Amino acid sequence: MKPFSGEDPLARRLAELPAVPLDPAVADAVRRRARAALAEGAERPAPLARTSPAWAAVLLPGLLLSSGAVYVWDSVQKIGQIYGGG
Repeated sequence: MKPFSGEDPLARRLAELPAVPLDPAVADAVRRRARAALAEGAERPAPLARTSPAWAAVLLPGLLLSSGAVYVWDSVQKIGQIYGGG
């Protein structure tokens, strides 16, 4: 972790906050709520996670092949114009 340099105003203001003593019972309750929220987020996939396999399996290769085909076609046309005289 990068040491605090004091240049970031938000980080400086956070560093100036006083330490808050937490009761162990309160700390455990906060920890349980955080773990529950984390587990709930892990169970529910992100909206774009379902499109990732389709993108990797179909869309990306199709995009690469079509752009490669356009590049080759344009290159052949340019070479024909340069060397073919037409």
